[in-house]
Amino acid sequence: MYSGEDKRPIFVESIKVETIWGGNNISKARGYDKGYGTWWEISANKKSANIVKNYETDKNFYEFIKEDESSILGEGYTLHEMLRLGYLDTVDSLSIQVHPDDEYAIKNSDDFGKKESWYIIDAKPGAKLVAGTTTDDTDVIKEAFENGTLEKYLKRWEVSKGDFITIPEGMIHALGRDILALEVGTNSDTTYRFYDYNRVDKSGKKRELHVKESFDVVDFSKQPEFVKNEEKSRRLIESDEYVIDELYLENDMDILLDKYFCIVSNIGEDCIIEWNGEKILLQKYENVFVPYASKKITIEKGAHILLSQPGKEI
Repeated sequence: MYSGEDKRPIFVESIKVETIWGGNNISKARGYDKGYGTWWEISANKKSANIVKNYETDKNFYEFIKEDESSILGEGYTLHEMLRLGYLDTVDSLSIQVHPDDEYAIKNSDDFGKKESWYIIDAKPGAKLVAGTTTDDTDVIKEAFENGTLEKYLKRWEVSKGDFITIPEGMIHALGRDILALEVGTNSDTTYRFYDYNRVDKSGKKRELHVKESFDVVDFSKQPEFVKNEEKSRRLIESDEYVIDELYLENDMDILLDKYFCIVSNIGEDCIIEWNGEKILLQKYENVFVPYASKKITIEKGAHILLSQPGKEI
C-alpha cells in the first residue's frame, strides 16, 4: 500500500507483448530468446497496468495509484494526467493506426484519448515511419482505401537514431521496419487499426480492422512535429499533455518534484539515480516512475536520459 510515507521511486514489471512485427533488441538485452514487439514499461491504464515490484502490494499500478493519487501524481492530478511509456521494436511495419481524442474514447472505448510521441533509439539506414497523409481530402482517402491504393497517399519520414516525432490524436501513423523506439504518450490503451497491408497472422487470418472507428476520429489535415537528432540536451516537446526533455548530463542533476511526478527513461548506458541518500542503479533501457511525494531525485553525471512530465499545471 502507498501511504505517502514511503516515498521512494517506483519500479514496475514490464508488460511484454508478442506481435507479428516484433523484433528482439529489447528481448536480447533482457535475456529473452523470443522477440517481443511491445514492452509497456510504465502503464497505469485500467486495461493494462504493470505489476509494482518494489512495494509490498497485491494491487496493480492502476489500483496502486488510485489509493493515493495526490501523493503519487501531484495535488489535483488524476490518472487522466498519467503518462504511459513503452518500447516498440520492429522487424516489420506496424499496421496503419489512428487514436481517438478524449471525447470519443470516453464515450466509445471506456478510455482516455491518445496522443503519443516516439523517440528513435535506433534505426537501420533508410528506416521510415508513416505519419500523416499527402492529401487532406477525405473522399480521396476513402476511395483509395476501397480500391487498394491507400499506400500511395501515406506520408513517410526517414528516421535515424535520436530523432523524435509527435503523433497527435486523429492522425494516421505507423512505425516502419527496423526501428527501436520509446513511446511516450497519454494514459490510453485505445488504438484503431485502419489498414494492415493485407497481412495474415500465424493462423493465416487477417487481423481485425476498425474502419468505422478510424473514419470517425481521423483528421487527414493533421501533421506531426518532427525533431532531428542533435546529440545535446534539449526540450523535445512542451504541450498540454506532456513535456519531454532529452538530457546528456555532464554534471549531477537535481530534479525537484514540487508540482507533479516524473518518469526517467535511461536510453544510454547504466546510470545512477539518488533518492534520500540511497543510490539506485538504473540499467540501460530501464524506466522508473518518481512520485510527487519523492520531492527530489539526483541523476549522476554521465547519464543519457529522457525526462517525461505532465504538460500543464492543475
